[in-house]
Amino acid sequence: APYGTVIEAWYPLGHGDKGLLEEPVFVALAEKYGKTPAQVILRWHVQMGTSIIPGSKNPAHIADNANIFDFSLTEDEMAEIAKLDGTMTYYTATEEALAGYLAMRPDFDAQE
Repeated sequence: APYGTVIEAWYPLGHGDKGLLEEPVFVALAEKYGKTPAQVILRWHVQMGTSIIPGSKNPAHIADNANIFDFSLTEDEMAEIAKLDGTMTYYTATEEALAGYLAMRPDFDAQE
């Protein structure tokens, strides 16, 4: 934070993992706010100050992913979601993967 660095959520929706989207806390909050569990998850990330870029090719999902700014989670709800921290892992950085990221060099001059 002192350097203006923002955390980015990789796979904020767990690649659409059914278990994550059916997590009882997300289902209950989705019902309370008239949203989907995915929207609750994305809203939690936004309120945490996390940068999120959820991917989808489905136009309805893309619209839903952007429709998260008309409600806010309470502090208690944020804390309840935070209790899930570490219960599921969707990405584990390996030395090989990290080396691959460091080796990426897009050729920006070749792009039109």
